[in-house]
Amino acid sequence: MEHQIHYSPAYAMAEIILKPGDSLVVESGSMVGMSPNLEIKTSIGGTGKGFLGRLLAFFGALLRKFLGGESIFLNTYQTISEQGCIFIAPPLPGDIITKQLDNQEIFIQRSSFLACSPGITLKTKWGGLRTFFGGEGLFLLQAFGKGEIWLNSYGAIQEIEIKKKYIVDSGHIVAFDSGVNFRVKTIGGLKSTLLSGEGLVTEFSGNGKLYIQTHNLNSIVNWVTPLLPR
Repeated sequence: MEHQIHYSPAYAMAEIILKPGDSLVVESGSMVGMSPNLEIKTSIGGTGKGFLGRLLAFFGALLRKFLGGESIFLNTYQTISEQGCIFIAPPLPGDIITKQLDNQEIFIQRSSFLACSPGITLKTKWGGLRTFFGGEGLFLLQAFGKGEIWLNSYGAIQEIEIKKKYIVDSGHIVAFDSGVNFRVKTIGGLKSTLLSGEGLVTEFSGNGKLYIQTHNLNSIVNWVTPLLPR
């Protein structure tokens, strides 16, 4: 699928060309502009197939909505007769990257999914209490299959090749390959945990790629909140 990323990395917007018969699954509210010949269909949850798959996707997305603050709606854009174009962008200023999956699997933090081709299946993955204590909610988005997926970030995106171990502040995680494992831990002793400003961090290990973002939304919220009028 032909595409181009504009205004990266601060205010990225993706321009995606849809040929006749092509379709694109997009996170609700991410469409900036589109050709008038594109049709839109809204689904609830992920992209599971069959009644049971759609039902599980719905309940999974409902849990993400209330526990992770994520939309439960996905929009599918399709062109039938002639080529069309759609512009998509995330709600926060930052970057967009495209990752090609070839029967692979990737895990995405709750706000970093932007769009994917129809060959990608999206499911909610239980992340365990470790993700809750790490500040990333209880659920991750699991994407697998064959096709392209667009990820967005708050700030710029840095790709890191995990070979042994790597430590990241939990609020800076965008996505990671299925060959990468993680655990939530303290950054040091009790004093470091309470006074360093880092608190709990995530330690990655295994083999694969990790994607992190330069800005942390929770940090910005914590900085702005005391300045708001009471």
